[in-house]
Amino acid sequence: MAKADFYILNTTDHHSRLNFLCRLVEKAVGLNHQIYIHTSSEQQAIEIDDLLWSYKLESFLPHNRTTQTNLNAPIVIGFSDNCGDHQDLLINLARDLPSFYKKFERIAEIVIQNDIILKELRAHYRQIQKDGIEAIIHDFRKAK
Repeated sequence: MAKADFYILNTTDHHSRLNFLCRLVEKAVGLNHQIYIHTSSEQQAIEIDDLLWSYKLESFLPHNRTTQTNLNAPIVIGFSDNCGDHQDLLINLARDLPSFYKKFERIAEIVIQNDIILKELRAHYRQIQKDGIEAIIHDFRKAK
């Protein structure tokens, strides 16, 4: 059964959301997951691409964008309605749930304390539950 993880951060900062994304991707790669990062636009995909190349000097996060030729990297970043053959881990950074999200084993959403993002991700949470996918909350607002 598919599962969706909602990581609720205690920040309003977009940069903190992206930093958490990098840590999540690094952990998932270490666990041998194939990751598809879904973005809202090509510009956002390029931003994530640049960020993953520069995240940590000691960390290597091999990835490609869907606009590039090698889609066999452990991490692929895209923004269209086509995620190819990916079905392991979807990290959704887009404003909407992609039409293909139900084919993934795991879904991750990173929540920050921004009114627009909170509204969008509450809608994602309701849709995921409606579709019978187990939603798991990881609330970092309570962490010290």
